Amino acid sequence: GGGDGAFLLAAGQAAPDLQLTLFDLPLAAAQARQRLLAAGLAGRAKAIGGSFFHDELPQGADLITLNRVLHDHDDSAALAILRAARKAIAADGTLLIAEPMAGTPGALASGDAYFGFYLLAMGQGRPRTAGEISSMLAQAGFGGIRPVATNTPLIARIVTAKPAQL
Repeated sequence: GGGDGAFLLAAGQAAPDLQLTLFDLPLAAAQARQRLLAAGLAGRAKAIGGSFFHDELPQGADLITLNRVLHDHDDSAALAILRAARKAIAADGTLLIAEPMAGTPGALASGDAYFGFYLLAMGQGRPRTAGEISSMLAQAGFGGIRPVATNTPLIARIVTAKPAQL
């Protein structure tokens, strides 16, 4: 779910030693590929087209980020995405989930209104609390689950997890 590559581009510019991989639907990956090429990152960044539900994710990542991905999907699809990430991540890797979450103190009314209209337009998905996401992570084979404070919790909260030892 790397979209047009804006997040990957910012990460690549901030950390010049990173090797970067973006995975998204083929059209989005093609757009990201052009953006990364134009920014001079083609030598250390690749954009791969595919589907969380039909294709394997690139294997062995030290860090997988899911930015504003899970809330766009119903529970079974969100769990499938987390399981795909667990299968792809390096044994000592970290999964970082960043998205608006239900139950955010100070955002209950506005969050409910926003998610109500947004998800109505999407036709699927639902907001989840950090606890619900943590439970799904455990079901998908992750441990070491912890919330990370952000400066803008109304916009995005973060939960990280490590692969549980099988």
